[in-house]
Amino acid sequence: MRLAIINLSGGGLSGGHVNFLRSMLPRFAASSDIEAVLCLSPRQVGVEKWFPEPLPKTTFQACLPYRPFRSRLDSGAVAALDAFRPDVVLSTLEKDVRYAKAPVVGMIQNMAFLAGTPTGYGLVEKLKALLLKGETLRAAAHSDAVIVPTRFVSDALVEAGIAKSKISVVNFGHNPAIAGAVPPGPAAGLKNRFIFTAGSFERYRGFEDLVEAMPALKKAFPALKLLVAGGSRPATRAYAEGLKRRVSELALEKDIVWLGNLPERELSWCYANCSAFAVTSRVESFCFVALEAMAHGCNSVSSQARCLPEIFGETSLYYPPGEAKALEAALAEVLGRSESERKKISALARERAAGFSWDATLVKIVEVLKAHSRVS
Repeated sequence: MRLAIINLSGGGLSGGHVNFLRSMLPRFAASSDIEAVLCLSPRQVGVEKWFPEPLPKTTFQACLPYRPFRSRLDSGAVAALDAFRPDVVLSTLEKDVRYAKAPVVGMIQNMAFLAGTPTGYGLVEKLKALLLKGETLRAAAHSDAVIVPTRFVSDALVEAGIAKSKISVVNFGHNPAIAGAVPPGPAAGLKNRFIFTAGSFERYRGFEDLVEAMPALKKAFPALKLLVAGGSRPATRAYAEGLKRRVSELALEKDIVWLGNLPERELSWCYANCSAFAVTSRVESFCFVALEAMAHGCNSVSSQARCLPEIFGETSLYYPPGEAKALEAALAEVLGRSESERKKISALARERAAGFSWDATLVKIVEVLKAHSRVS
């Protein structure tokens, strides 16, 4: 089977999508079911530079970035596909990719797009959210098959009118904790004395719940800090700045530490050494940080927003998103656990994370691809 992979982004990729490609491209290249791989991405993404050694059977080709209202691939991308002669095309992002000479299997990885959720503030962001929702639904409708990472996304597509028979749920895998992890500078000396959360600054991430919960938690646990890893982009800087203003109003500047984007070794240390991990999102399609937290044995608190219980299962406490008092109570319960209770939950979390395997992801995706390939 000759596989073409199209990553039609606007010029960048989310951390979750980078994780997917880093994990899956070497596995596609090593699969005995796949004869050759063509990977198309915007030049500025630089996917081929992620791998220290050339991937076998894999050719990388640049394509033009996604632009609204343009469902056709650019002429250079079409020429590359025609020369490659794929048996099936895998479109990994929520874009309406059409290629008449081979079946197209689409993937839905961003639930915010499907939900039409604005990620920043202002009219432009609202219009962008509606545009991307429409693009996501067109992509699902026009694909020969659709792969989604959770039942939640599958249910949302069915509710939007996509036939359930064309949807396959394929969970993503987890990456093991990194050896030789080191603390970020601001976290030095804070081992087991902080709440940790991570993720890019998007409105739907709900970080304000943690900010509002901190004053009461500080009264109960005076030495407690909140460490937040992640960065913002131009459209979401207003959200990040609003959070920091609220922190100042609550006089929490010394208690909430904004770490920015961290290298993997420092992220791993934060997961492994936090007193509690928190996910406050309003909507997610899969949530890699939840899986990373489990892989590190974190004692976690999560919002009830689907799909988070689908990932965490019984390894997390839950609270209604937007209700800071409920989050405060859940975090206080986790912070007050005995050492034996914490170890029990850590073991359960690691065991659950082990059930999310990239090798299993490969098997299931290849099954879908083969079922719709021209050589199936």
